[in-house]
Amino acid sequence: MIEIREAGKQYGGITALHGLNWSVQEGEWWGIIGPNGSGKSTLLQLISGVEKVSSGEVLIHGKPASAYNRKILSRMMAVLQQDGLPPVHYPVREVLEMGRYPYQDWLGRDEGGDPDALIENIMEKLQLHALADRPLDELSGGQRQRVALGKVMAQEPQILLLDEPTTYLDIRYQHQFMELVAQWRKEEGITVVAVLHDLNLAAQFCDKLLVLRDGQAVGMGTPEDMLTEETIRLVYGIEPVIVPHPVSGIPQVLVTRQR
Repeated sequence: MIEIREAGKQYGGITALHGLNWSVQEGEWWGIIGPNGSGKSTLLQLISGVEKVSSGEVLIHGKPASAYNRKILSRMMAVLQQDGLPPVHYPVREVLEMGRYPYQDWLGRDEGGDPDALIENIMEKLQLHALADRPLDELSGGQRQRVALGKVMAQEPQILLLDEPTTYLDIRYQHQFMELVAQWRKEEGITVVAVLHDLNLAAQFCDKLLVLRDGQAVGMGTPEDMLTEETIRLVYGIEPVIVPHPVSGIPQVLVTRQR
């Protein structure tokens, strides 16, 4: 579904990503981890077609991402940033309806079926009915991020790209958000690629992890294979302790304080 071949990206004299080979199969959930400046967000921008590669290729269904018409690409792929939606004075229901833009003709008619039924279903799943008429700028950060997820759900994408979606959320809303994405994936079979800073969240929700450092892949594989003391020490320059989660057995990363 997504294939990266020797992909590189330069900004002036700075190399943000180079020589990356990686593929994502339909229905997988990949987490992209690594320190700040390692190329994570750059990679998402290349996949989404916002940026073009300086070298190599980024293919979506065998075709360069940059070759797709923006509206067609938006039917296949949705992007959710860390700040989700700005606190604008639009009611929640209207914000969700904005997700239908890729399916509207030049008269604003929806060509993708019954948008009202879809919006109602999304509001039910995300428990947004009580917020339907409230302006976005009156909501908490966690509520706004839930609305942002609803907007991309209305897009009905095959691929969901998440760029640090839980950064500004407390622990309750972090887990709520990730569980909602997991449920959507289970029901619709979407493919998810998520840039995440929280390694323990990544381990719990992602099938596989791509580890980046200085614009290069350090490794890729299951959380069990990637979240090792050796890899964390190499990539982040810290002394970690890796322990199994007491319920799932999935590796969890603890940090040792330097004394």
